[in-house]
Amino acid sequence: MKVYLLHFVVFWGVWLLIPLLVDGITAVGAMVGVVIARWRRRRRRQPLAYFPFVSVVIPVYNSAETLEACLRSLARQDYPHERMEVLLISNGTTDHSFEVFSRLQPELPFHVGWHSIINKGKAWALNAGIHLAKGKYIFNVDSDVVLAPDAVRQVVEVMEAEPDLGAVTGAIEVLPPPPNAPWHRHLLAACEFFEYITAFHVGREYQALLQNLYTLSGAFSVFRREVLLETFLYTQETVTEDTDLTFELYERFRDYRVGCVTTAVAYVHPIESLGALYAQRVRWQRGQLEVSARHERLLRRPWWQLKGFAPSRILLVDHTMAFPRLVWTFLIPILATFGYPLSVLVTAGILTYAFYFLIELAWAGVAWLDANDFARGRMRRLWWVISLMPLYRMMVFWFRVSGFLHAVAEPGTWRVPDPATQITRGLHDVRQRTAAVYQTLLSFWL
Repeated sequence: MKVYLLHFVVFWGVWLLIPLLVDGITAVGAMVGVVIARWRRRRRRQPLAYFPFVSVVIPVYNSAETLEACLRSLARQDYPHERMEVLLISNGTTDHSFEVFSRLQPELPFHVGWHSIINKGKAWALNAGIHLAKGKYIFNVDSDVVLAPDAVRQVVEVMEAEPDLGAVTGAIEVLPPPPNAPWHRHLLAACEFFEYITAFHVGREYQALLQNLYTLSGAFSVFRREVLLETFLYTQETVTEDTDLTFELYERFRDYRVGCVTTAVAYVHPIESLGALYAQRVRWQRGQLEVSARHERLLRRPWWQLKGFAPSRILLVDHTMAFPRLVWTFLIPILATFGYPLSVLVTAGILTYAFYFLIELAWAGVAWLDANDFARGRMRRLWWVISLMPLYRMMVFWFRVSGFLHAVAEPGTWRVPDPATQITRGLHDVRQRTAAVYQTLLSFWL
C-alpha cells in the first residue's frame, strides 16, 4: 500500500503538481509585488512643472482605415500640443494613407510631417523616424493604435520622476469588435481583452518590478532620446524587432531601467480570426527564440536570480515547463485505458481547471484596481468570460508550441497560415506528387 501511494504521489506530482505550483507561485508573487509597486510609484509621482518636447514616430503601411483615428487620439492628448511633433514614416504605402494625412493636417493642433522611405519594413520606418525626431522622449506608436487622452502625459510624468528609466512600454488594451461582427469574433475579442489587461496591468508590471521586462511593446513604447541613439535601433534580422531592441537595452546599459507605465493606455483592434491569432503567436514565439540566439551574453546570466533580466529563466519556464503540460494534456484521457477510474480522471481535470480559474479571477481583480473606467466597464459586462480563460490560454499555449516547431523547421515570415490551411495545402501537395508519380509510372509502362 505504501509503495502504491508513493508511486501515485510521484506520478501525479510530476505531471500535475509541478506546473500548478509554478503557475500558482508566479501568480501570487506577481499580484503581491504589483500592489506594492503601485503604492510606491504613486508616492513618488508629481505633476509636471515643465513639459519637455516629445516626438511621436508612426510607421505607415497601408493604414488608410486606421490612421485618422490614431491622429485624432493624439490631437485629444492633454499634453501641450506645441510641445509635440508627429512624424509619419511611409514605407511602401500603396493605399490612400497620404490622402488621409493631407485632409487632416490643417486641423491637427501639432506639427505633423509625412516622410517616405525607399526600404520596406517597420524597422526601417521606425529607424528613419528616430533619426528625424527632435524630442527628449521618442514615442513609437503603431498606425492602428488609439491612445487614451492622458497617455503622453502619464508617460512623461513617470519618466521625469524616475531619471533611471531609459525606456517604457504603455499598457495595451483591446477594443471591442464592430457591433455587427459575428458572435465568435466577439467571444475571441473578449478573451483577448482579458488576456491583455492582465498581461500588462499585472504581468508586465511585475516583470518591470523585478527588472525583467521581456518586451517593450511595438504598438506603444517610449524611449529617452540619448538612450535610444546609443543602440543599433531596430533590426530586421528577427520577426520581433521590439523584443530585440529590448534585449539590446539590457545588454548595453546598466544605469537605466526598462519599465511599464500601466496608467498610459493604448488601444488596439481585436484580432480578426483564430487564424490571425495563430499567426501572431507563432511569430511571437519564433521571435523569442531568434532574439535569444542573437544575444548569447544575456543567456549566460544565471537563471536562479530572482531580480534582474535573465532570458534563460523565461525560456526555462516557457519551454522546459511546457513538457509536463504537453504530457498531462494527452495523458489524462489515455489513463482511462490503463485502468484509472473515470471518476479520478474527471476529478483531476475539474480541480485543475478550477485552480486556473481562480488564478484568472485573482489576476482580473488585481488588474481591476489599476484599470480606468472604460476597462472596468468592459470587465463588468464580460465577467463571465473569466470562466473561459483557462481554455483560451491552453489554446494559445498550443499555438506557441507550434511557433517553437516553426522556428526549428521553417524560415521566419510575418504571416503564417493557420493549421487548417496548412493541412489543406499539404493534402493538395500530396495529391500533386501522387499524380506526378502515377503519370511517370504510366508513361514508363506504356
